[in-house]
Amino acid sequence: MRNFLRYLFLTIIIAGLFARCKNVDNKVNPSYVCPANRFTTEQFTVITATMPYGTAIDVAGKTQTLQMDINQPAADTLAHRPVIIYLHGGGFTTGTRNNAWANKFCQAFAKRGYVTASIDYRLGIGAGGDNDIISAQVRAVQDAKAAVRFFKQTAIEQGNPYRVDTSQIYIAGESAGAIAALQMGYLKSVSDFSEVADASILNGLNGLEGANTLPYSSKIAGVISLSGALLDLNWLNNSTLPLIMVHSSNDATTPYKMAIAAPYTAKPLYGSFSIDSTAIGSSVTSALYTFKNAGTTPYITSTKYADSTIKYVARQLFGLIDCTRLGRR
Repeated sequence: MRNFLRYLFLTIIIAGLFARCKNVDNKVNPSYVCPANRFTTEQFTVITATMPYGTAIDVAGKTQTLQMDINQPAADTLAHRPVIIYLHGGGFTTGTRNNAWANKFCQAFAKRGYVTASIDYRLGIGAGGDNDIISAQVRAVQDAKAAVRFFKQTAIEQGNPYRVDTSQIYIAGESAGAIAALQMGYLKSVSDFSEVADASILNGLNGLEGANTLPYSSKIAGVISLSGALLDLNWLNNSTLPLIMVHSSNDATTPYKMAIAAPYTAKPLYGSFSIDSTAIGSSVTSALYTFKNAGTTPYITSTKYADSTIKYVARQLFGLIDCTRLGRR
């Protein structure tokens, strides 16, 4: 009996310790507040490193190593920082993770105290039919999900080398990258996918999560869409994921309202205006900044529009950050 009680006591102690370790990322410091102007104004220099985050089969059937450029605020004392993962534009056929605009955006937010990562994702549309176009979008979504899991994996298995808060990872992108970011945020199931395309496309591509499946969630905290669009507004239903958007009212590539926008798809795309209007009647918190008649992705070619875009996103995103999670040691 004595040995049994001793065994029971030890079991309870070990279980308690395990529970503490397992839930350590759920602890918060209610008294902690964000430092003055952090996340809204530039305060840091930036350290950048390139890291592989996964491999995947590309449109040609070859294995591609996917890399990301990780930007961290230097000399930063916070134990945990929110993350922005960025997807470049280029119609799912061109573009690079280290182009000038992607660098500017990611550096601007790293200087404000975020960890940012501009990522590779698989490019290529195959023969160019509508199913091939949808497949290209799915591959981009899968790679973005793998990037989220990379940060969660390194936080758990490698001692959190980037000092991230895994519950505050945001996905962002422009044009094609924003289309992928929106799909990642609001496309939840095969049945949702079946509303716009044949479900067999997903089966052939290893589902929404892709082949880089680790025992970590690809859940994100919000979406930042610059000149983006959705294939189906119904995907906003039953979602509470917050959304920040910037778009020009006369974008000739990705529609501001609704249009068929090749090469993204031969199906209708619903742009930021339509998304924001639909969000008003849903549980999605949406913020939209419209550039009037500024053309396609004006923030890429104009310093004025670039600065306005970054400042607007920074202001809106600050309202979503949970500072009580960031000052823990």
